[in-house]
Amino acid sequence: MNLSGWRRRRFPAAWSTALVLLGWSGLPGTARAVEGPLVTNPPIITVFPVEDRPGGVHFQYPVAINELIVVRPKDTLRTIYVKPELEEKVEEAQQNKEHKEAAYSRKPTPDPLSETPAERALKKFTRTVWPSKTTFLQALEVLSGADLRLMFQRADEDKICDEPVSLPAGLLLAAVDGRITILAVQPGETGERGGFQPGDLIITIGGEPFTGSLDEFLEIYRRANLGPKSGESKALSFTVYRAGSAEPVSVSLPRPPSLQQSLLDFSPEMGRGHSE
Repeated sequence: MNLSGWRRRRFPAAWSTALVLLGWSGLPGTARAVEGPLVTNPPIITVFPVEDRPGGVHFQYPVAINELIVVRPKDTLRTIYVKPELEEKVEEAQQNKEHKEAAYSRKPTPDPLSETPAERALKKFTRTVWPSKTTFLQALEVLSGADLRLMFQRADEDKICDEPVSLPAGLLLAAVDGRITILAVQPGETGERGGFQPGDLIITIGGEPFTGSLDEFLEIYRRANLGPKSGESKALSFTVYRAGSAEPVSVSLPRPPSLQQSLLDFSPEMGRGHSE
């Protein structure tokens, strides 16, 4: 599959709004935010491919933590966490109280340019370095999957990356021995509904053999999420190798409706003003 001419594209805000009005909201690839720990089959703590190394905790293989970001084995994992919204609200209330007290006393008014509670919380997490894979697995077991985030440091950069953990189509994807592998599946998400199972190895995409990288796979996936072009199927088809199956197995992921096609479905008279 030729990927050389593909570029990353994102929805403009107006497109997103239009798609909501047309009856489709959100990319199908982003797993729904749910309260409680991240639930997968098998349990994510049994397949999350982390390992201890002398320099810290790393992934064993390249892993897609969302539809844009691949974390590689050379990158150092720092912390997995959920933003402390309640703690931030408490600190904001305390800060407001300090401003009110300062207004009725001779106390100096707190510096409005000082760090916000969110900035202080983020700094706290940025400084945190978890020393073992056990800590990551314990966090995955108890933290809410709704706003889960991973902090990691790229091998060739000094800055700390802070990215959301949202499994594309509800699939935990990794590049294992050169093949895109499904490590785990979220129940009820588009990946499971399309027929994917844990352990599947992707062989073809859209009828074409695929041996590309995980980044290239996500590029294909994001382009599919822009909706079908004229003449394209409404679903992105795959074949996978599945242990125990004598033949490759066909699975698919639905494409969202194309904005262009959806607008063409409107009658020309729709949206025109008229007088009684």
